[in-house]
Amino acid sequence: MTTYLMGLDSGLTVTKAVIFREDGSVVATGKCGVPQIKDRPHFVERDMQAHWHAVAQAIREALAAAAEAEGQRIMPSAVSVSGHGDGVYLIDKAGQPLGYAATSLDSRAQKIVEGWDADGTSEKALALTGQRPFPAAPSALLAYWKRNEPERYAAIGSILSCKDWMRFALTGKAATDFTESSVSFVDVKTQKYSDEALALYDLTEMRNALPEVLLPDEIAGHVTAEAAALTGLDEGIPVATGLHDVIACAVGAGVTGSGTLAVIAGTYSINEQFRDQPETHPDWLCRNGLYPGQWYNMSISPASSATLDWFLSQTAKDALATDDPFGLLQAELDAVANDPSEVIYLPYLYGSPHRNDVPGAFIGMRGWHNRGHLLRAVGEGIAFNHRHHVDILDPERTTEHLRLTGGSSRNPYFAQIFADAMNRKIEVPETLETGALGAAICAGLAIGIYSDWADAAVRTASTTLTYEPDAQHLSAQWDRYQEAARTIAALHERI
Repeated sequence: MTTYLMGLDSGLTVTKAVIFREDGSVVATGKCGVPQIKDRPHFVERDMQAHWHAVAQAIREALAAAAEAEGQRIMPSAVSVSGHGDGVYLIDKAGQPLGYAATSLDSRAQKIVEGWDADGTSEKALALTGQRPFPAAPSALLAYWKRNEPERYAAIGSILSCKDWMRFALTGKAATDFTESSVSFVDVKTQKYSDEALALYDLTEMRNALPEVLLPDEIAGHVTAEAAALTGLDEGIPVATGLHDVIACAVGAGVTGSGTLAVIAGTYSINEQFRDQPETHPDWLCRNGLYPGQWYNMSISPASSATLDWFLSQTAKDALATDDPFGLLQAELDAVANDPSEVIYLPYLYGSPHRNDVPGAFIGMRGWHNRGHLLRAVGEGIAFNHRHHVDILDPERTTEHLRLTGGSSRNPYFAQIFADAMNRKIEVPETLETGALGAAICAGLAIGIYSDWADAAVRTASTTLTYEPDAQHLSAQWDRYQEAARTIAALHERI
């Protein structure tokens, strides 16, 4: 008898519900867009109720598609969740949304972070929590609300993440998982909540609002009657705690232990590696791993596929209106393949890997350049930004190959750019829904389908596509990119 598992994966633009067989093969998918609210500079928000209804719609679509595909009614044995990390989804003491959620692209707290950098708070946080705060971190957002919206701050009942809000809507129980508990207020050595960390940010009154911490593969609750009526799921189905989406992507791509470096070209530039001991560095986040005694180091910036989406929405409306938009755009890329790669793109539209608020830029544009040249530069700039992070995590280049997932990885042209820009072998799993699969693996572990993380990785593994680097192809462009980034950062400081 086939066992079915459902993984929910909610990114910054689309929420997906994917039904898998226990071997990791996809049965059916439902998805629904979730608009971002960007009505003020630096604010990138989400309506929490609209988000929950989008989740429910995606679940209904997946169940309907699965019934059609299998010729009978299909119901998952367990469900789990993944969602964009960082940002904050607040609920009040009655369990109702407390205003719009702040997503991980939100930068309203930039000035607060700059103040913490200046007064030494950030360095103390690095030593205590394994990471320096950044604008979308819960620490920074909560400090912003405390200073600017004290009534809202006083009404906080629970501090949730995206996936925690989804699970709360499914089960009525507030909790978070072991990995995401460590985004701001966990002692990096003990891997537990730290009163000292809360005091460091002057947020001690938030101690009781921090949700209970469960392991990702624990049953965190069961589908309520209300959620069942809205989603079509059976009441009482177990819901596993789940994972921050970038960790879920790594798990879904077969990365559950040290050795392989995972690169996720999603909205954020995510670059991460599991480690067996806590190792801190100013340019990466050291957070809890899948279980006690494991950590992961993650070097990130909000400067990956989100900037590609922006470029296409601004310059390629003609292509996006056709039946084959990427076919048209690929033809433009092919037409400039033999032209020098002169244009440099810094993909810093929503933030950068630098501590100051460096803006994005095109550099080196000429009158004879066209959209193909600019699109190629966008792809190179995104890949170079990932390389910036990967070289921080692995400066000695001990990892010869990288596991690449995310939207950009699905296009062979851009996957090859990553190999050339990184000057490392790139492996791309054929599984497209790695985030949802990582969540589904949590569901399978929670009900005993898999014996452990390694067993789940083996039993759900897909074949990989491999891209070999051309060491010389983008070598000079990488040097120019680094110099441009340094120059723009310095210029921005002056002006």
